[in-house]
Amino acid sequence: MRIDCKDLDCPKPVVETKKALENLNNGDSLEIVLNSIISKNNVLKFLHSLNLNPTFKEYQDEIIIHVEKKEIDLNKTNNPNEYSVLFLKTDKVGYGELGERLFIGFLDSLKNIENIPNKIICVNESVLVNANEDHKAHKIMKELENLGIEIISCGACLEFFGKTKELKIGSIGNAYEILNELFGKAKIITL
Repeated sequence: MRIDCKDLDCPKPVVETKKALENLNNGDSLEIVLNSIISKNNVLKFLHSLNLNPTFKEYQDEIIIHVEKKEIDLNKTNNPNEYSVLFLKTDKVGYGELGERLFIGFLDSLKNIENIPNKIICVNESVLVNANEDHKAHKIMKELENLGIEIISCGACLEFFGKTKELKIGSIGNAYEILNELFGKAKIITL
């Protein structure tokens, strides 16, 4: 089976890949045609989360991912039973200078609390923390990553700000993955 996911907005390439896999028998092959690095990374990440072994080839104007379906649970999540996710929608807590200070103070305090989050998901302006070494909270976020916290930045947000290639902390995520976390078993905390 071959599906064309070129020019689709996030998370459509992942959703279309999931639908295609649902319609395949074990041992059947799937080719996903893309034309975006972010889409490629998101689809590969999704396929790896299912313990599949995709391969890909990049051409001038398209990327083709090939995967063979095996016995998988398409509704599984890699989430342990109890964990927490810090969901950041901006790089401030509130507004203005006070909001900046609170954001930095909260992130810095995370290093010293007993139950640190397992993941930090960044959307909207919060992705800028992970892509800009000059951001006031960048160093703190890097320290949190070094403590073992998984940092995920929304790929569509990075694309919007033109920062996809500048990500320095964590990995690029997609709407499907983020929603899976938010509606999974995690305890969600928002600043």
